[in-house]
Amino acid sequence: MDIKKSISSFISRVAAITAVAATVVCGGAAMAAANDGLAIGSMKLSLMPEYDSQAVLVIQEGKFADRTAFPASVTFTLPKEVTKLTDVCSLSPGGHHFCQIFEIHPGKEKNFVNVKLPYSDFFIDYQYAPFTAKKNSQREFSFDVDTTHDIINLEVNIQQPYRSDKFSVTPKSDDVYEKDGFTVYRYKIKNVKAGEKKEFKVTYFKADTQPSVDIKFSAMSSPGIFHKHTGEFLLAGGLAALAVVWFFRRRKAGKKGPAS
Repeated sequence: MDIKKSISSFISRVAAITAVAATVVCGGAAMAAANDGLAIGSMKLSLMPEYDSQAVLVIQEGKFADRTAFPASVTFTLPKEVTKLTDVCSLSPGGHHFCQIFEIHPGKEKNFVNVKLPYSDFFIDYQYAPFTAKKNSQREFSFDVDTTHDIINLEVNIQQPYRSDKFSVTPKSDDVYEKDGFTVYRYKIKNVKAGEKKEFKVTYFKADTQPSVDIKFSAMSSPGIFHKHTGEFLLAGGLAALAVVWFFRRRKAGKKGPAS
């Protein structure tokens, strides 16, 4: 009887391990299949190498075409080097951010993040390091816009770091503009199909290893983040101010002591 139980237990464990392995190997295909029919109406992707660190800051924001399909589980692709994210949020019609619990699944050539969004609008940001920043060195990296969803309108903005020379993006952009002292290369692409890769190669020379923005002195300088979280920051500031007032009033009362 004990032998039968042992054999049964062994078979169950092997089956469980096999199922996990199959999920990891086929995860990308399974997730893509789960996203059938959900198209992104518009998405803006911003790439900012060496913005506030020696890594590349990536901000991805947009909205799905069918608002009535949400809440829904969706999947986004990530570079293979990405193992954690700064934010994965859903935006309500009133503009409030609802940060979500998410899972990153490893793939063969890329990783995937699976998240359930309560609303059709989304916001994701993360940093990754496709190169090592060294003094007097050439930096180069490639970024693939590889989506599990169709994208009707895609906008890609690639920002040139401060104090960089010979900045080049392939494919070449004819839409170049200035924003907050930065030179930005913009691309507008229509009707990107799920699984269709759009590759952008970036190269430039930089003499130093310092980021464009010093976050120690510009804590709220990350582009597109502060104004989106204004309400949350004001609430936090107000609570902190109330805590300080309470602390000093209590301290003052303690110094007076009980009345005789």
